[in-house]
Amino acid sequence: RDELNSYADSLRREMGTASFSESRNMEKKLEQIEDDDGKVKDALTHAHREYHSAFHPRWGQMFVAGYQDSRFGYFVKNYACLYTSKATNLGLASTSRAFRTSGELLPHDNLLSDKFSEFVDDEME
Repeated sequence: RDELNSYADSLRREMGTASFSESRNMEKKLEQIEDDDGKVKDALTHAHREYHSAFHPRWGQMFVAGYQDSRFGYFVKNYACLYTSKATNLGLASTSRAFRTSGELLPHDNLLSDKFSEFVDDEME
């Protein structure tokens, strides 16, 4: 469609300087371009509907919203990155498998677990 529109724009610019017979030919070409543009638009609309009919009727695509990752897709990708290099690898795991992250130690936990820390009472060891 972009090429057709660019060509039509160039014809419209040339029509101002063209003779009467040339401008009639250009008008015919512009009419043909408008018809072709309508056909292309109808074909793209049909292809767009067919593409989206492959997804859930209400939710649509689960992992993308427009050209960006959906919120759900963002969380799945981040979740998958914890355990694997690709989200598709999660398809190989059992559906009953529970994934849990290991607990991270906070700075105060590190101090308490360090045997050289002043906070640890020697009598407790």
